[in-house]
Amino acid sequence: MKIIHLDSTTEPMFWRYVEKRIEEYFFFIMDLKQYPELTKIWIAIDNDGEIQGMLLNYKDKNIQIRGSNEAVKLLTNQVDMISMDITVLRIQKDLLIPKYKENKEEIPLNRMVIHPGENVINNELISDVLDESDREEIASLFRKADPHFWGEVQGKNLEFIETHRWFGIKRENKIVSFAQIWIGDEVGIISTVATDPDFQRLGFATSLVSRSVQELFKHSPLCLIHVRADNIPAVNTYKKIGFKSYFQFSYYKKI
Repeated sequence: MKIIHLDSTTEPMFWRYVEKRIEEYFFFIMDLKQYPELTKIWIAIDNDGEIQGMLLNYKDKNIQIRGSNEAVKLLTNQVDMISMDITVLRIQKDLLIPKYKENKEEIPLNRMVIHPGENVINNELISDVLDESDREEIASLFRKADPHFWGEVQGKNLEFIETHRWFGIKRENKIVSFAQIWIGDEVGIISTVATDPDFQRLGFATSLVSRSVQELFKHSPLCLIHVRADNIPAVNTYKKIGFKSYFQFSYYKKI
């Protein structure tokens, strides 16, 4: 097995491979399409020239690894991952050498997927399209909803572009729950769902997820969402709409 870089000569091979594995290689597809100048990809191929795995390096900050055990071991030697966040299949986390996991928090994630016709429509609550005027209020709700994970989110870093849309539910003219979607041709993602702790268990997240799925299916043939495996209420919310767990990851986030 050998490692090659993704470039103009190897890109056709890359696309043939990932287009059959969209649920697994989502970030490889979306990052390369939307931010090619910030995306680096290494490919592990066997003696027959068949792809056995890949490593994605996005912004020199985030690593995604997929493939056979042998491929994963070889791919991790291509990049110094000490200072980066790393996502690997949970069953392969022990293939990472210990120094790559030092000073990082391990977060178990489920990737949940839904296809057209599988979604249960449940959006009885009225939600609004949010825009840049809501930037600081959204950032504040990020921090309040999960200070551990989102405690450093700032309004200036939020994206409001055609492929990144926001929906929110308001009470007394204040945003108490929101969802963000990321639209792609092959797949869409619900990238964030957050609800003010004072307004949880009222069906807000369920309604926003339902609306988000309906919007994404106008553009993409499938959509997915990531959720912490130990966040049982969130997992149950997504299942209620029709999502099913496809992959389990270990996400190593810098402390």
